[in-house]
This record gives sequence, structure tokens and C-alpha cells, in this order.
Amino acid sequence: MRRIVLPGGLFALIFVVFLWGAVLYPHSGELPSAASLEAPSADHWLGADNLGVDIYAQISRGFFNSLFTGLSAAGIAFLAGGVLGVGAGYLGGWADLAVEFLISVFLSAPQLPVMIVIGAFWGQSRLNVICIIAAFSWAPIARQVRARTMSIRRRDSLRLARSWGGGLWYLFRFHMSRDVLPLLAVGGVGVIGRAVVQESSLAFLGLSDPLAKSWGLMIARCTGFRGIYFTPYWKWWLLPPVVSLVATAVVLRMLARALEQSLLEES
Repeated sequence: MRRIVLPGGLFALIFVVFLWGAVLYPHSGELPSAASLEAPSADHWLGADNLGVDIYAQISRGFFNSLFTGLSAAGIAFLAGGVLGVGAGYLGGWADLAVEFLISVFLSAPQLPVMIVIGAFWGQSRLNVICIIAAFSWAPIARQVRARTMSIRRRDSLRLARSWGGGLWYLFRFHMSRDVLPLLAVGGVGVIGRAVVQESSLAFLGLSDPLAKSWGLMIARCTGFRGIYFTPYWKWWLLPPVVSLVATAVVLRMLARALEQSLLEES
């Protein structure tokens, strides 16, 4: 578990920094509070955008918007991947073949182009973004859970419980959960990290809720500002959301990797 300390501490630090900006910081992330494109100062820590809205307040709200999207998508992928993976690995036969086919389809599909097409047809809303990300996140979880369940079902203790009439839910609670739930936790953390990047990508392309604060939307507005790179404004308008996005995605990836390595050491 010592592997988790560093990435867990870094994520806690990021969380506290953005919690301060969303809750205790005196400026709003919605309303103008400074001059247009004002430089960073003691009053506005990261400056303001072309509308005079404080950038630190915006990226703080964008963090929690991305985190909510990631947690929601991870929850759906957690349930779908867990149920389908356990069901396929335990039942076998046609159920296993059907789930294996679905997993292969979703893993082989080019995610971003398909997500763009689906997002364009479904429209701009946070719920649609969550559903789209979850739809392309359950397959890796289901594949790992399926493989683990197939190995678990050969154990003598599970065969004995099954011969005495134990149902799938009973077997999962008392014989499978200790092996399967850690895999689901690792997969869920990985989904959150990918969802943060995918949500920002869809927002950058204009396929997310235009009223929600998003790092991708901030980057799109900045890069769409004419002549931005011929001015110093990009230093405090573009860099903060880019650095926040990269740092959050990297830390979440480190956390998922640390959880995976800890799981391998314990097994």
C-alpha cells in the first residue's frame, strides 16, 4: 500500500487547491470580476480571460465538473463491466461468447471518432457525455473481471458451494468479491483518469454542455482568440487549464497504476 501514498497525496493536493478556488476564493468563475485579459496579480492569482472572468475560479470549477463526469462514467462502467464480466466468466457458454464479442467490438472501435459522431447526434449535455464515455469504458473492466472469474470458478470451495445450491449472488458475495472488487476499483480509477481527458476533448470540439465550466472549453476559447500567440495573454489564459488537465490525468494514471501493482503484490 506504500505505493499509493505518493499519487494519493498528489491527488489530495490537487483536490484541495481546486476546492479552495471553488469554495473559498473570493471571485466567481461565472461573472466578470477583473479587466479583460488582466494579468495575474495578488487579487487575481491566474489573471482573467477576455471577458474578465477569473481563470483560477474557472479551472477550479472545471476540475469538479470533470471529476463529476469521471466518477459518474466510472460508476456506470464499474457496474456494467462487473456484472457482464462476472456473468460471462461464471456462466460460460453462449453468455460468455456474447459478452466476449461485445468486449472485442468496443475495444477495437476507434474511440474518439465514434465518440465525436455519437456526441454530434445526441446533442450537447453532460448526461450524454457521461453515457458516451461510460459506453467505451466498461469493456476493459469486463475483460479483466471475466478472466479472474473464470479462474475463480475452478476453485474447490466455489464448486462445493455451488453443488449445495449456492446462487450467483451468494457465490459472488462470499467467494468472488475479495478477488473481483479490487480489480473493479483499479478499473474505476483508470476510467476516471481517461474520462477527464475525454470530457475535455469533447468540450474542446464543442460537444459538451456549453454552459458548464470545462478545461476543454477554456482551451477552445483561448485558441480561438485571434492573435493570442502574438500576445502574452496565452501565458495565463491557455497554460493553466492545459497544465491542470495534464497534471490531473497523470496523477490519476499514477494512482491507478499504484493500485494495480499493490493488487499484484497481494495476490
